[in-house]
Amino acid sequence: MPSSEGERINGQGGKHLTKQSTGRAQVQEWIGQVEVGEALVEEVSEGGAVPFLGVANEGAKPILIPEGEILIGAKQNRVVNLTVLVAAQSTFKLPVSCVEQGRWHYESRGFKPAAYAHPKLRELKVKSAQRSRKASGEAVADQGAVWDEVDEHLEFFAAPAPTRDLAMGVEAAWEHTAEIREEITLPQEACGFIAAYGGKVVGLDLFDNPATMHKLWGRMSDAYFIEAARGRRDRVAAPKEAAESFLEDVVAHLTEAEQQPELGLELEVEDGEVSGSALFYEGAVCHLSAFQA
Repeated sequence: MPSSEGERINGQGGKHLTKQSTGRAQVQEWIGQVEVGEALVEEVSEGGAVPFLGVANEGAKPILIPEGEILIGAKQNRVVNLTVLVAAQSTFKLPVSCVEQGRWHYESRGFKPAAYAHPKLRELKVKSAQRSRKASGEAVADQGAVWDEVDEHLEFFAAPAPTRDLAMGVEAAWEHTAEIREEITLPQEACGFIAAYGGKVVGLDLFDNPATMHKLWGRMSDAYFIEAARGRRDRVAAPKEAAESFLEDVVAHLTEAEQQPELGLELEVEDGEVSGSALFYEGAVCHLSAFQA
């Protein structure tokens, strides 16, 4: 179910999801800023630290780094734990998780995007990062659980990954998702979507405007298609009512995070069956992601 710009979402917590008359948030998508040399993502130091990366934004606007993005390069490939905004002309310590257990040496100085993590990995990562932040103040995910999920993913697709690199698993799964990729496209006006397979809703991603959503659609949709291929469920369409019910559950369980980011307002989805997070800035939804167990 695509979500178009202008659609209102009501209910408890719905006051945060009424992006409509405010226009898009005045932020830049981070990849474009890296490409023009105004942003850099690298290890926090020469020696590096597994759960953190350093981000430098030399541009004139904040940059958006979405949760779930797989970054390749430097000493070890990582995945972004929670969506963040990095203020203009500033540096930032980005919480990440390792998705390449068998490498710890430099292949490049900086990082670039390669793929998106599949929903199951994103769900466990977000949940554990939120728990950790409440306990310690740092959004550090359960690294052991992340590695276990990466291993299961690599083994399912028989990926040739000597360094246990999730990005190699994405490549190995490509042939399994060709049919789905051809069938499903994103409408031009969509700024988000709800994904389902086997008759069950899996998750949703929503951004502040269609341009951001379309920039990420290729990598993000592949991750959902890969999980569908791995799930081996019958190809049964989920009813519209299931998507509406899921969205209502997300909105009903949105609460403000105890520890707020330097920029923007962060919400968490607190419910046993549904989990996720959202980041707002200038009245707009920069990124909302939620998943159903």
